[in-house]
Amino acid sequence: MRNQLPTIFISHGAPTLPLEDIPARKFLKELGPHYQKVKAVLCISAHWATSTPAVNAMERPETIHDFYGFPKELYKMEYPAQGDPELAKQVAELIQAADITCQVDGRRGLDHGAWVPMMLMFPDADIPVVQLSIQSHLDPSLHLKVGRALKDLRNENILILGSGGAVHPLGYAGFRFGGETDDWALEFDEWLTDAVTRGDEYLLTNYRQLAPFPERAHPYPDHYMPLLSAFAAAGEGAKGSVIHHSWYAGDLGMAAYQFQASEM
Repeated sequence: MRNQLPTIFISHGAPTLPLEDIPARKFLKELGPHYQKVKAVLCISAHWATSTPAVNAMERPETIHDFYGFPKELYKMEYPAQGDPELAKQVAELIQAADITCQVDGRRGLDHGAWVPMMLMFPDADIPVVQLSIQSHLDPSLHLKVGRALKDLRNENILILGSGGAVHPLGYAGFRFGGETDDWALEFDEWLTDAVTRGDEYLLTNYRQLAPFPERAHPYPDHYMPLLSAFAAAGEGAKGSVIHHSWYAGDLGMAAYQFQASEM
């Protein structure tokens, strides 16, 4: 069996993550060195939603500051990553081969769901980054199918990274710095960790019906969809392991998972 990379899901938190001395920032800075030899990163970010999958294909993707009301220094940050148009084309072809429409976008840069974790993981911007959108209809089954279409990229030293939020209650609960984590958030987080570590596709796909408090943990579940694609991209029978766990500003869950199928 060829050496296959695991896939990863990380919680990218607020855009201020590069500026804050919190456990999630430290985790991402320590995670990057483990992947310094990857050929490229395919980042599935919660902050690019399109009606059908789209992949960016810029030689030098711009840094998109897709947020407002944050410190001025954030808007001055640039992440000068290289893109990889050939990889973008390959991603589109793999998705199309699964009978899913996929567009190649030659103008889209990197939103903060991509450049914030990349800046922490690869501060020298020496690893090419390609970004794949989530779908605006937020269909869990389709995001699984997209992930499955990408699984062979792991054989080519491409790191597939989903960037969203394990518990992302914005719209239900706001930032409460110094606040305790509510019981409902703890319950959803515990349920999610169990489903991930067991590799239970049925539970993960049907979380809206089966998880405790899904309407609070993910009022608008854009930050959950990258997890599904990262899980599916790890291959048949994949299970997850917790590689980071922390909370931010009360109820924002910052967990990260690594997915890998059992070797045959």
